[in-house]
Amino acid sequence: MAALKPLAAAVALSAGLADAAPFTLQTPQGQSWSLSSVLGRERILIVSNPPAAYLAEVRRQDTDLQVRDLRVVALLPPGDARLNGPQSLMLTLLADPGGKVGAQYGRAALIGKDTGIKARYQTFPVLNTVAALIDTMPMRRQERRERGR
Repeated sequence: MAALKPLAAAVALSAGLADAAPFTLQTPQGQSWSLSSVLGRERILIVSNPPAAYLAEVRRQDTDLQVRDLRVVALLPPGDARLNGPQSLMLTLLADPGGKVGAQYGRAALIGKDTGIKARYQTFPVLNTVAALIDTMPMRRQERRERGR
């Protein structure tokens, strides 16, 4: 029985680091947006049905998000007023009919440039905490050496 515990932990770990499941949803302007269009080029923080205050904080931290190539993708119910909020470069608002895509990712999930899910969150993560995690990633360290920031 004790020999199964490490195996169970390894399965849980590998399941947590699975590749991101691709999806395509509509922007508030009715255009299709596909996760595959940014995978490998940006880090993605998917948040399901975040409060307006969280979206406002994402907008305030847009410059820090750009430095880390971190796009926040907010999945919201179709027709939700938050879909019509102010735009920013690193915030993508998408209508998620029936919450189907959000259910795949949970409350929040961080996807790395290697397309792997790096973290799952039960609550909306503080952006500084996500940034600190990103800053520990080898690819981000390399970017800092190359870019100087």
